Amino acid sequence: MIKSNLYIGSRYPVKRKKLRETVKRVLKNHGIDNAQVDISIVGSRKIKQLNEEKLGHFGTTDVLSFPQHDKDQLQDVPLPEELAPHLGDVVISFPEAVKTARRFGRLVDDQINFYLEHGLMHLLGYHHDDH
Repeated sequence: MIKSNLYIGSRYPVKRKKLRETVKRVLKNHGIDNAQVDISIVGSRKIKQLNEEKLGHFGTTDVLSFPQHDKDQLQDVPLPEELAPHLGDVVISFPEAVKTARRFGRLVDDQINFYLEHGLMHLLGYHHDDH
C-alpha cells in the first residue's frame, strides 16, 4: 500500500487526488508498492526557514526533500507488517510553483506535481549529480 500524508494549508488550492496519483505512479515505476510519504505545501516563509535551518542554504527554494533513510536501508527497516515504511518528507513552496507556472505557461497543479516528482526522486536516493 502506498500512502500519501498531505499537509496543505486551506489557502493553497491544490488537487489532492493528483498529488496522490503522482506519488503512486512514481513509486510504482521504481518498484515500490509499500511506502508512505509526507507532502507539505507551504508558503515562502516556511520553505525559507526549512532551507536555512535544515540545509544551511540561504533564501527560499521551490522544493525540499528530507529522506527518512538512505536508499539502501529501505528494506532493512524493521516495522510492523501493517505499517508501510516512511520514505520521508517532500515540502513544496506554493508561491514558487505559481511563479514558475506563470513563467512557463503551465498550470500550477502541473508545476506542483513536477516538484513532487523531483522531491520523490531525492527520497529514493537520486541526486542532481547522478547519471
